[in-house]
Amino acid sequence: MLLTVLSLTFPLVMIWAMVADFRTFEIPHSLPIALVVVFPIAAWAANMSWQQIAWACGLATFMLVVAILMVLFRVMGGGDGKLIAAAALWTGPEAIMPFLLLIALMGGVLALVILLYRRLPLASTLASLTAFQKMHAEKRDLPYAIAIGIAGLIIYPRLPILVG
Repeated sequence: MLLTVLSLTFPLVMIWAMVADFRTFEIPHSLPIALVVVFPIAAWAANMSWQQIAWACGLATFMLVVAILMVLFRVMGGGDGKLIAAAALWTGPEAIMPFLLLIALMGGVLALVILLYRRLPLASTLASLTAFQKMHAEKRDLPYAIAIGIAGLIIYPRLPILVG
């Protein structure tokens, strides 16, 4: 029961990040922090070995370093990098490659959809909604947490905490 409740942290954080990034082009710092704080408790509840936990921590650290480099080179935003690194803690080495491939695939689809959306005139029904106005007007940024979140929700059933 405890593991079930704790494991719901991952999809809830992914959904919250998608909504926040769509609305404000920012991911609250509390979301990756929640993933990092809850992971050890969930890992303990799942009876993960210390080796599995160590590998997951090492992977998350590596992903954070890569994310920092990508932020420095302006390839990705800081919130996106922190979210991916924290999510890597949960995916572990077992599911990281499918997770990253899904992020890339969903990111490509997201970019195409938003590019098309921005080329079309803004519908009058959407013009009164701030999030849709910002999405249409902003020509540089993408709410990439949407791609990260969708990938996270797809990979969720394969998390090492759930599959043992």
